[in-house]
Amino acid sequence: MNQKKSELFCALGPDNAEHEIRKAYHGVIETSAFYLWASRLIPGVNPTAMRDAYTRSYQLHSQGNRLAAERWARTAKHLAQAFRHEAKIAFLEQDPKILPYLEGAHDQEYGLFERSDTTSDLLNSVAARISTQPDPAQKEMKHYLDRAHELLKKLENPEEKHELLRAERIQAAHEYGRTLECMILAHEAEQKSHPQAA
Repeated sequence: MNQKKSELFCALGPDNAEHEIRKAYHGVIETSAFYLWASRLIPGVNPTAMRDAYTRSYQLHSQGNRLAAERWARTAKHLAQAFRHEAKIAFLEQDPKILPYLEGAHDQEYGLFERSDTTSDLLNSVAARISTQPDPAQKEMKHYLDRAHELLKKLENPEEKHELLRAERIQAAHEYGRTLECMILAHEAEQKSHPQAA
């Protein structure tokens, strides 16, 4: 226990200043995005969708369909995370230099554990499972897929060097991919419980 404490305290102090500055920057931007953008619309983002997914989950749970409820809850969770990243992107796009920041951040300092190539693979795997039928559910899934691809496409711009903005784009795209995985499984779970509706 003493060894763990001493390891923790070794990470503090002046040698850790840059890491803490980057973490603080990330935290301030994240919080600012939620407070300052709370009443502003972001084109292509419909916050009602995450509440609808959550409500659907709750209703299915009340009806005893625990599997579909769990999958819709996961859909709502990942969609909320995607929208949170979208809020930070919109905030930063307004003025990327709103706060001074240190360049050279490691991905983990901005909470980035996904990569653009594996996120692209995830999107390609779910794309094959999205129907071209014009029903509202398929249109919604296609919208999230297109949105994720747009976010990744922006990374190809050689002028796009802002590390946090790049990290947020990758994370939003990844969360859209996870949303789609969960939505597909949620629809399948509902269809299995009501085979005559399929």
